[in-house]
This record gives sequence, C-alpha cells and structure tokens, in this order.
Amino acid sequence: MTNTPLRPARSAPPAPKPPGGSSGRTKKSWLLTAVFALAAAGVGVYLAAGISGETAAPPKAVTAGATPEGAAPESAAPVVAASEGTIAITVTKTECGLSEVGPTDLPLAAEGEFCLVTMGIRNTGKAPRLLDPGAQRGIDGQGRSHRVAEQAAVLVNDQDPSLLDEIPPGATRQGVIPFDVPKGARLTAFVLHKSPDSTGVRVPLSG
Repeated sequence: MTNTPLRPARSAPPAPKPPGGSSGRTKKSWLLTAVFALAAAGVGVYLAAGISGETAAPPKAVTAGATPEGAAPESAAPVVAASEGTIAITVTKTECGLSEVGPTDLPLAAEGEFCLVTMGIRNTGKAPRLLDPGAQRGIDGQGRSHRVAEQAAVLVNDQDPSLLDEIPPGATRQGVIPFDVPKGARLTAFVLHKSPDSTGVRVPLSG
C-alpha cells in the first residue's frame, strides 16, 4: 500500500531530560537514530524497527471518552481518551498497511508494514514531560506486543513543536506513534506507559 509522503525531520536542539531521572529519550537521540537509518537507506540497507514478541502485561483498559482540551479528532473513527500519571492521550486515527514513510527521495522502508497511531498528548502535571517511546506498546489482533519504530517516529513528527519534544505543563502535542508490524497485522490496542515500569493503560484502536 502506498502512503502519503511525509516531510523529512527538521533538526532541533536537544531537549532536557524529564525531572526525577526519567528514562525518556530526548529528541536528539531520536534524530541521531533517524539520520543513521536514512544513511543506511542510501545504500539500500534499512534498519528494521524493533518488534517484540513479548506477551503484553495486563494493563488497565479504557473505553471511548471525551477529547482532552487541544486535541481534535482527525477522522470519523471513535475518539478514545486515556491517561496514566500526568500523561493524557486522545487517539483519533489508526492507519495500517504502509510499506514506507518519509521523503519520496529517501523513504524509510518497513520490515513488515507500518501502523500509524495519530494522537494528542497532554501534560496534565506541573513539570515538563517527555513521552518515553521505549515504554509504549502496540498490540495486534494476535495479542503480540510491538515497540515503537523510533526512526519512523522522527520522520512522521517533523512539525514544530513536535510530539518528540518536551511537553510543557498544561500543553498538548499532536503527532503520530508508528509501529513496524508483520505484513497483514493490524493493531487493536495501544498501551500507554508513563514510565517503563508502570502498569500501563490499554487503549482500544480501530482502523
């Protein structure tokens, strides 16, 4: 399936780590990873985003709810809201079956297929926060757990401010969380984690 070409990521200064020793990665690390992936693509080698076959932990489940302030739905699909700690998300769209993302002259190919989860992320706390990409999971119809495709995340979040940037207190960032899943697989849930060792909140997906 052919996706809509996306603009290349713009460079940005490193974002400070979240307070309290959070393990969230800064945008600089995401950008360095993406640059490496794109360089490899130039010689015909693409780095596959990590796909984990781990069994998802039993996180809390949520149902469709109201859209947090600043997050507007992008499609007719049901809007689903959830939160853990001071991170609140609103999922507005899920699109699977994409073979590549990025600029048309140097796209990033999926090992299987990309599933893109469009969402708004709001910081409801009193301190700046970063979304930890390594802690988030996508769950497919067979119950398999998938990690975020971090190189692809840089390419599909090239706006300023970006979903990958530090989120100020009370602010909302719109963006896309990509997963590289086996061909034909479809995501049925997104598991939000405020940190790698948190229980997590399971958000049902459609699309």
